[in-house]
Amino acid sequence: MAFPLIALLGALFAGDMVHAQVAKSRPVGFLVQTIPAGQTRSFSVPFDADVSSQGGTVGRLTAVGANFIECASARWIPGAFSTAAAPYFVRLSTGGHAGRTFGITTPANTGTRLYLDTDGLDLTTVGLSIGAAGDAFEIIPGDTLMTFFGSMAVGHGLVVQGSGEPNTADLVQVWSGTGWLRYYYNTVWLRWALDTDTLADPARDNVVLRSDRGLLFTRRGGTRLDLAVVGRVLAVPQRAMHVRSENGRTFLAPMQTADTTLGALALQGSDRSVAWRGSSDAADADIVSVWSGATWFNFFFNTVAGHWQRVGDPAPNRDDFVIKAGTPVLIQRRTAATSLPDRTLVFPAAGS
Repeated sequence: MAFPLIALLGALFAGDMVHAQVAKSRPVGFLVQTIPAGQTRSFSVPFDADVSSQGGTVGRLTAVGANFIECASARWIPGAFSTAAAPYFVRLSTGGHAGRTFGITTPANTGTRLYLDTDGLDLTTVGLSIGAAGDAFEIIPGDTLMTFFGSMAVGHGLVVQGSGEPNTADLVQVWSGTGWLRYYYNTVWLRWALDTDTLADPARDNVVLRSDRGLLFTRRGGTRLDLAVVGRVLAVPQRAMHVRSENGRTFLAPMQTADTTLGALALQGSDRSVAWRGSSDAADADIVSVWSGATWFNFFFNTVAGHWQRVGDPAPNRDDFVIKAGTPVLIQRRTAATSLPDRTLVFPAAGS
């Protein structure tokens, strides 16, 4: 999610917040998403957080390794970007991979080197530009379950409903690639936990919420929960890496700051994806799924009719189906990837 700026709706319009927005070098927006009592909503943040206040957070790549990047002029504080409780991400802003995001991981960063979670990529093989005119990047603060949602016990962040049992607590559901991981704030243990955890299991406070992924939020509290987020509109379109094992699924954040449509996303286009599999038969096509609030709506691109269609829906043309701002999409690809481009989706420019 990358959003330390998450706030209650009333705080969104506080004088200090409004003043801070004026100083941003990129357009700044806000979005309010509402989770009604007793319901589940899909959720993602369509903005970048501000760049880190630490030095050297905007620069150019001067070297890359299999799982690291270097910036010779950076002079970072060793370990400053490698703390589990305060994660950071690198977003590339120029070059052939502009819009791609990597989490900063361990080993701890040095004065010039950042180790990255590359989703299995060898960075030396993907054509990153290095040197004096290397690809530009930003270092962006990220979030964990604790920093984004907070807890009732410690009194910071949003007040989610915690409980000693998961069946009476608000749930934050994160897609693992094969199933949903369901987290809740345990008010007895005073920590975030998986719904299957026991007291002997470790705290889940530092579970990282990726800015390029979506989640589901189940509201068990008796009142609605308004999630208001503030951030910078993306400078370049979101370039997301997704699972390309056979029939693999990835819950992606398109990072659209305004409502869009399936036709506008146009994921079947060659400028959006490589070898998107369309078909007149949904069982043989790649699938885009959108959570309706009660069930999944599944769509495929009908290559015979030339438009998007909902699985099992007799009304054929769904190009105009609206995907609300901040709504993530669950992507299922039928065939396995053979190269990096096969694992990449490029979403339209934010707000377009």
